[in-house]
Amino acid sequence: MKTPSCLTYTIASASLLALSIAHGLEGTAIPKLTPDEFNSRLHKDDTGLPNGGQLQMSYANVVDKILPSVVTIFSYGSKSRQEDIDLESLPPQMRRYFEFFRQQQEEEESQEPKGRRGGQRQKEEENLQPNGVGSGVVISTDGYILTNNHVVGEADKLEAVIDVKGVSKRFVAKVIGADPQTDVALIKIEGFDLTPATISNSTKLRVGDIVLAAGAPMELSRSVTQGIVSALGRSGMGIIGRGQKGGYEDFIQTDAAINPGNSGGPLVDALGRVIGINTAIYSKSGMSAGIGFAIPINMALRVAEDLIDDGAVTRGFLGILPTDVDEEAMKLWGLNEESGALVQRVTSNSPAAKAGVQVGDVITGVQGQKIENASKLPLIVSSFKPGTEISIDVIRDGKPATLKAKLIKLTPDIIAGKPIGSTMEEDGDLPSKAASSTASVAEILDGVTIQNLTPSTRDRYEVPAEITGVIVTQIDSESRAAAMGVEEGDVILMVGRDKKVRAVGEAVELANASGKMVLLKVWRKGDTMLFMVGR
Repeated sequence: MKTPSCLTYTIASASLLALSIAHGLEGTAIPKLTPDEFNSRLHKDDTGLPNGGQLQMSYANVVDKILPSVVTIFSYGSKSRQEDIDLESLPPQMRRYFEFFRQQQEEEESQEPKGRRGGQRQKEEENLQPNGVGSGVVISTDGYILTNNHVVGEADKLEAVIDVKGVSKRFVAKVIGADPQTDVALIKIEGFDLTPATISNSTKLRVGDIVLAAGAPMELSRSVTQGIVSALGRSGMGIIGRGQKGGYEDFIQTDAAINPGNSGGPLVDALGRVIGINTAIYSKSGMSAGIGFAIPINMALRVAEDLIDDGAVTRGFLGILPTDVDEEAMKLWGLNEESGALVQRVTSNSPAAKAGVQVGDVITGVQGQKIENASKLPLIVSSFKPGTEISIDVIRDGKPATLKAKLIKLTPDIIAGKPIGSTMEEDGDLPSKAASSTASVAEILDGVTIQNLTPSTRDRYEVPAEITGVIVTQIDSESRAAAMGVEEGDVILMVGRDKKVRAVGEAVELANASGKMVLLKVWRKGDTMLFMVGR
C-alpha cells in the first residue's frame, strides 16, 4: 500500500493541519493532575465481548451509549485554512467539497452582525475565521476531552459542542497540551452533567472485531458509521509528525467510514467502549475509501497522562536507528525468522552506545516485550521515562545476549539530529596521524569511490586519528549505494559482518567476495551505521 499523500491527510483531517498548538485560549487556570488522579476520573471496562462478539441486528443501544460523549470541535483563527488551498490543484471530487465550504463561509461573513452568533461577543472576535471542524470524545465528568493535535492546532479559539441531556450546548475549550508526534491532544471545558465515554483496552482488539466511528463528518455532527477492525499495528504510513521527525505510528485500520470532520472522534467496539481515536484516511478521492486509521486508546491515554502535568510529553531515548529483518538480512545473520529489529545505526554518546549496542545487533526484546519489527522498537522505548534502565535482548554473532541501557530524555535537539556531545570536543582530539600515507584510490561498488585515510583526507573530512578504515571520497547520486544512504565522507570500517579494513585493496577484495549483497559498517561524524548494498 502506498503511503498516503500530504493532500489526502489534509482532507481526512477536515482541513485542519497543525504544526503547533495554541496557547492562551479562554478559560480559567486548570490545576495540574498526577497520572493516578487523571486515571481515577476515567470509566474503564475491558471485559471480553459477549457471545464471542457475534453480530447483532441493531447497534442503536451502542450508539445511545457513545453519542452523549461525542464532541464537535470548531476551530477559529485569524486566517482560515481554507484560504491556503488551491482549488485548481485538487481532484474534481474534492474541489466540490471545498467550493461548498468557501461559499458557506462567504455567506456567513456577509451577514450582519458578522459571524455565527452576533452580539458584543462576536464583535470582539470579528477577525477570527473558521479553521474547520473536527471531533473529540469526553473522557471525564469534569470536561477533559481527547482529540487530535491537528484538530486544535493553529487555533486562537476553540469551541466544543456537546449534547447534554438532549440539549446541544456550546463551550469554550482550552488546550491542556498536544503532541504532534502521536497526533494526540487533550483539551478541557468547564462543563457539568457531562457523560464520559467508557474506555476499553485496545490491546485486546482482534482483526474482524466490529467497530463504530463517531464524529462530525462534513460538519454533520453526531454521525456514526460501522465496520470492522481491518488490521492492527499499522506503521510507516508517514501520517504522524508531518513537518517533524520521529512520528510514532501504531494504527488501528478500519473500514468504518471516516470522512473530513471525523478526526479526533472515538472509534468504539460493539459495546460502545472507546478503543481508538480516529485520525486519518487513505484515499485517492479525499473521501472514505474503506481505509481509515485510528490511534489505539492505550497509546492516546499514555500521552494524555503526560500532557495533564505540564502540557508536554517526556519520552525516553535510546539512540539507535533500526531496520526490519528481511529475507536477505535473515540469511546474512543466520537467523531463523524475519523478526526483530536490525541495528543500522548507533548514535554517538547515546544510551545505546554506552550500553554496548553495536551496529549489526538484532534486537529481539526490550524489558520483556517482544520486538517483531523495527517500528515496534521506538514505540516501546518511548513509553519509558528518561532515567529508566531497560534491558535489551539482542542476537550478536548468532548468540543471544542481554544489555542494560539507561534512557535519556528525547529533546528537540535530538529529534533535529544534533549530536549528543562530541568526543572530539570533549577530549580535544584533532586529526593528525594516519595509518598510511599512500593515497590509493579504487571503486568498491558501482558509483562509490574510496581512498585510504591520509592526513589530508582526515583533515578534509574531520576524521579522528583513532578511526581506521577507508573513506568514501566520491559517490554517484544515482547509484544503489547512494539510494541506501551511503554518503561522501563516510568511513568504511568493515566489509562483511566482521571483516575490518585498513586499506583500499583489502576493502575491494572483501566486497568482491561478498556476492550479490555487500555489507558495509560505516563511521559518520561519531555515529556507526550499517548498509546492505546490492551489486
